[in-house]
Amino acid sequence: MTSPPLPSLSPATDRLDALDVLRGFALIGICIANVEFFNRPVVESGQGIPAGLHGLDLLVAFLVAYLVSGKFWTIFSLLFGMGFALMLERARVAGRQFAPIYGRRVAVLLAIGLLHHTLLWSGDILISYAVGALALMLALLAPARVLVTAFIACAVLPQMPGLGWLGWLLAPILLAALVALYLRARQAWLFPLLTIGAGVLMLLAALGAAWGSKGDDTTMLTAMGAIFTGLGLLACRRRPSEQKPLRIGLQIVLLTYSLIAVEAGVRHFAPDVSQVTGSSSASSSASTDDADARANDGRVLRYRDQVARSTEERAVLTQGSYRDAVTMRFRQLAERLRDEVGFAVLLVGVFLIGVWFVRSGVIARAADHKPLYRRLAIVGIPLGIGLGLLGSLIATGRPLGVDDGGHDLAYALLSLGSLPAALGYIAAVMLMLHSRGALARIRLLGPFGRMALSNYLMQSLVFSLLFYAHGMGLWGMGRTAQVGIALGLCTLQIGLSHWWLTRFQYGPVEWVWRALTYLTWPPMRMKSRGLKSRGQV
Repeated sequence: MTSPPLPSLSPATDRLDALDVLRGFALIGICIANVEFFNRPVVESGQGIPAGLHGLDLLVAFLVAYLVSGKFWTIFSLLFGMGFALMLERARVAGRQFAPIYGRRVAVLLAIGLLHHTLLWSGDILISYAVGALALMLALLAPARVLVTAFIACAVLPQMPGLGWLGWLLAPILLAALVALYLRARQAWLFPLLTIGAGVLMLLAALGAAWGSKGDDTTMLTAMGAIFTGLGLLACRRRPSEQKPLRIGLQIVLLTYSLIAVEAGVRHFAPDVSQVTGSSSASSSASTDDADARANDGRVLRYRDQVARSTEERAVLTQGSYRDAVTMRFRQLAERLRDEVGFAVLLVGVFLIGVWFVRSGVIARAADHKPLYRRLAIVGIPLGIGLGLLGSLIATGRPLGVDDGGHDLAYALLSLGSLPAALGYIAAVMLMLHSRGALARIRLLGPFGRMALSNYLMQSLVFSLLFYAHGMGLWGMGRTAQVGIALGLCTLQIGLSHWWLTRFQYGPVEWVWRALTYLTWPPMRMKSRGLKSRGQV
């Protein structure tokens, strides 16, 4: 896909420094959010504040849940999309191929994520980024014949004996194809016709499944159908081409979360159909009861599976050996990869918003866009946090049992607010960077962000040694102490990052990542004391 050049690529060091500061800022929030799930089964992520907290621990848990959770991985995802666009522009300016190099970069990231998941922590997000990046590459770079071939392969191969596991690839491939069509189509009628048709078919299929009370989870099918229909309707209006990544990214993220919130709201507030209709006849009553039982089966099975996984994880990590922990995480890997389908859809949307930030010049010419950053901060932060607080009026945690007690709706509202809050946080940091007072000292986070991958993995290593049974066994520490340890570790890493980058050009894992990406051994040590290293995206 041809794309307009960036409005400005200079001064490069300032631009890259800003992204490094944003990465460092995001990594602090990620550390604060992650430390909880080194003291709690990862399978319980998304279940809100656990019952039984009191006093300061409850206050800290509440603040983390509504000011931190969901916001900072979204910031990192936006930065990932920005990095993609920057590397693409660099390759264009240098006249070199982009896809082979970036493909190796993503493959190495996937390998690091698989090792991180298996050896250290099952809450890894690098696998998600790698899967989302592959879908983004297909959407932005793949020729039409490659997209069509990949789609046909993902539709046909799962029907063959022994290859049914490939079916989880179909959704991201289909999404990538539709995104590519939206971004590249020149015929104004082609994209709306195809997407509205596909969306209506998906919505009818979801309606049929719900009407038949088969117990199937139709949330994702409904969300995808609405996304395709919405994109088609949106494409009926002509807009500047440079706004397309922003518009489609917002559409994917906001529509998905909104539809999940609607589904959860209907399930929470709608009265039981059997209570409304009564028992007009014995046959209709029996049919209704049977339908209700079938519809409930899926939720019961999912709840029992979650309880079993939570119990196993807690037992292994608090009583088992390191070998037991690795074995458990390895067994979970296949299911984890299947779970990436829905998350990859969201990540592609967030990545595309990040691509727009670079292509529009909002990052490259940040000083010229201060009014935009002020609006994002003033509107995004209160809106994003406010949606989460609105959900807290319904539920702050998921109760035991099949009935979620309204928590699914509350969590959907919290998730819906993650994107505006993340954009507001980014805007606030950019304004601080371009201030002249003490707030500009946030630049100290730059080296910490330049070594984000090394620091992220180091956090998992330290937390696993602190909290798991094969380490110090401090599992179950209070929330206040957890956050205190996380902030202390980040402070230590900030200092260590400054020390390291005065001697070396890259973080240790970043050096390996770069070497395997470019198939060369980059110089590690600084050439001289006076050499100022430049950040790498």
